[in-house]
Amino acid sequence: MMSIALYHKHYNAEHLEAVKKEMEVMGAPEIRAIWSEMYGLWMAVEGCHRIRAAKELGLEPVIIDISDDETTMIQYDGDDIEVDVADLAEELTDNACKTEIINF
Repeated sequence: MMSIALYHKHYNAEHLEAVKKEMEVMGAPEIRAIWSEMYGLWMAVEGCHRIRAAKELGLEPVIIDISDDETTMIQYDGDDIEVDVADLAEELTDNACKTEIINF
């Protein structure tokens, strides 16, 4: 079993349906994530709609492990920003117990 902690809890049902339709054609999504030894799960840095859609469609996301990268790009308030992966991992670890965890 693979578990993924979502980057955030909120989602838009209409957008989720659109993502599901696209995923039915494109297949399982690739999701950038950081491994958490503490929780024994992946902490997604993107793709909350794609992860939900994959679960509903019975697909398992392909994880792109960025745990050892120095920096990565994330979306914050609609803008793409570069962040330090170690700092992001710390933030995600602090928030992992507060967000939704999806099991595959």
